[in-house]
Amino acid sequence: MRSASLLLTLSAALAGPLAAHEGGHDVRGTVSSVGADQLTVKTSQGEEKFILTAETEFVKDGAPATAKDLKPADRAVVHSKKKAGRLEAVKVEFRRGARR
Repeated sequence: MRSASLLLTLSAALAGPLAAHEGGHDVRGTVSSVGADQLTVKTSQGEEKFILTAETEFVKDGAPATAKDLKPADRAVVHSKKKAGRLEAVKVEFRRGARR
């Protein structure tokens, strides 16, 4: 009985994080272009476009940032969700591209 209760508790705890990311789409690549309301990232499969909103969170090298800090050639991970048939960026984590 005790193990069944533990299993139920563990299942409930793990279901929360999974549901929070349900329908999410993550992409890793290089920024091709960035504008006031759109971000394009080049991946190994091609390019993907994301809508930027006032709610999009930006993180540069682990610290809070803004869209203005994001530049072409930066390496980025984009966490997005599908909304109205388009990918909307929820969080963009990035760092400068390779130094020359």
